[in-house]
Amino acid sequence: MHTTNTNPEPTEPVGIPDDTTSDGIRRYTTILVDPPWPTGQQGKYGAEHHYNLMTLERIKAMPVDALAADNAHLYVWCYAGTRYIAEDILRAWGFRFVDEFVWGKDQMGLGQYFRHAHETLLLGVKGKLPVKFRGQRSFTMLPRQDHSHKPEEVHVMIQRLSPGPYLELFARRPMPGWDVWGNQVNASISIPGYPVPSDIKVDMPGATVVVSDEEAADA
Repeated sequence: MHTTNTNPEPTEPVGIPDDTTSDGIRRYTTILVDPPWPTGQQGKYGAEHHYNLMTLERIKAMPVDALAADNAHLYVWCYAGTRYIAEDILRAWGFRFVDEFVWGKDQMGLGQYFRHAHETLLLGVKGKLPVKFRGQRSFTMLPRQDHSHKPEEVHVMIQRLSPGPYLELFARRPMPGWDVWGNQVNASISIPGYPVPSDIKVDMPGATVVVSDEEAADA
């Protein structure tokens, strides 16, 4: 990451302490989301050939607001076809849009007008929560990897900017220091109404284990 450090790390913690809701659900100060957007992904080379897509209504109905602390940051990945949809959903989740970061790729992608070679990461704020570091540029070039694999450097950037605890939704791999949730990882949490394969296997402090009626009867 190319940065210019004009604002050293504060000595006092920024944000709020780790807390939980009255229902015992852990709340996160920083949440990263990479939704399986359906828009423009049903073609020959679309994302539907790599993972299951989700309707915009299902994405919007996710209880992200309930997972977020009163003062929190939300990062949402999007591309040209979902740029303004993502901003609307960000607001529906209880955040106000404040800025964006652009990941420039080293390979040209698809596109009917421009051949896209970037993705955008929106930043939303809930309550009041400034960034810890004010020298972060809004654009960087990072190598493209396998389909939808976001650069690990972005997690490092987010940790530089925003305080924990951290949660990644629709995660595709574990990340040190982060709780994760999604179809391709051993999820740290369960989200009511949004089952993932690892729900039955979750065995972590504070996690909600989801079991079927048959399994409950056999217990």
